[in-house]
This record gives sequence, structure tokens and C-alpha cells, in this order.
Amino acid sequence: MTTPVRPGVAAGPAIGPTPDPTAVRAAVAEAEVPGWAGGVMLALRWATLLVEVTVMVALGTLAGGVLLGLGPALRAGGVVAGRMTAEPTPWRTFWRTWREGFGRAAALFAPVWVVAALLWCDGVALGLLGGPARAVLQGGLLVVGAWGLVVLACWPVVVTRYARGARETWRLLLLLPLLGPATSVAVLVVAVTVAVAAWLLPVAAVLAGPGFWLWATGRLTADRLDRIDAQVSGAGPTR
Repeated sequence: MTTPVRPGVAAGPAIGPTPDPTAVRAAVAEAEVPGWAGGVMLALRWATLLVEVTVMVALGTLAGGVLLGLGPALRAGGVVAGRMTAEPTPWRTFWRTWREGFGRAAALFAPVWVVAALLWCDGVALGLLGGPARAVLQGGLLVVGAWGLVVLACWPVVVTRYARGARETWRLLLLLPLLGPATSVAVLVVAVTVAVAAWLLPVAAVLAGPGFWLWATGRLTADRLDRIDAQVSGAGPTR
């Protein structure tokens, strides 16, 4: 089996060190309003931040001309979503990360556009087919689509976490659904949750859905990569 990619140096100085959990908890405790009012304020703060992340990603995508801007915007949005209330300047962090990692993120995201175009063509062909051929193609598209959705969910965290070339980065991304099947199922559950929310509450899903997606899938991916890194580090050097 292919050995998982070892962790490298963080991909760019814009991300900065991870906030100390103890200091974050202390700061939140000092600023928190006691009782139910504090809980309401914290919930509103989280909801506001989710909407802000969605707006950041949209603006970052447009600023890069969509095709070049989506990858850097997802990467920068993932960084902000990973910190949420621990990030004192989310907008500044987003744009700094977007600028400093733009070229690498845009290049690493290019294969996503290629696969998306191929899936769209297959979807068009699906509408022209009938009988057994349609069922086979439909089943294949469902598998490839689910796999691609998990890879896309992992993409912002992997690109941010590892300073590797395109080949090694995509090797890890394509292997992650197999390396973490439970995480893959959890990511698909998040996708279904967002889809149901979009169906029942379309306005809320449009405003907060992308931010929630980046936050939830980012946490799941980061946790899985932590375990993979620990296993690789404990296995010693590979030949």
C-alpha cells in the first residue's frame, strides 16, 4: 500500500501558529456573559462568523476571476473557519492567506475543475442513455461523485497543512477516503445535512452553508490527519 505523505512545513507563513487552547479558553471565559444570555451571544457570534466565512469565500472567488480564485478562497476560508472565535481578525487573516498562497492554491485546485468538467459531460451523456448502460453509468457517477466530494472537503486542510508538490499532494488527497473511511462517511453526512438545510431553509443555507461546510469538514479532516501523522511518525523513516 502506498505510504501516506509525511507532513511537511506549513504551506506559507500567512497562517501563523495555532492559538494556544488554554489562552483561547481563558479569553472566551473572560469575555463570556454568564447565563443564558451568554449562550445566546455565543451562538449569534458563531452564526455571524459562518456567514462572514461564506462572504469571504465568495469575494475571494470573484477577486481571482472564479476559475483561479475558488481554490485560494477555499484555502483561506478553511484557515479562518478552523479558528472561528479564536481568530481576532478573520477578514485580515483571510486576505493575507489568500494573497500569499494564491499561486500554489490555484495550481493545486486546477485538477478539480478538470474533474468537474468531465463529470458534467458524463451527466449530459447520462440523460441520453437508457436501459442497463444508464444504470451502470449512474452508479459509477455516484461513486466518483461521493469520492470527489470527500477529496474536495479534505483539499483546503491538506493544501494548508503540507508544503508538498502537486503529485504528492494529490496522491494523499486521493488516498484519504481509503485511509479514513469513518471520516469519509462523516463528511458525506455533513454534505447531506447541508443539502437538507438548503432544501428546507434555502436562505440560511446560502448564507451559512459554505462556512459550516468548511468548519465541519475541516475539523474532521484535521483530526484524521493528526492520527495519520502520528502513525507515520511512530513508524520511523520509510525507504
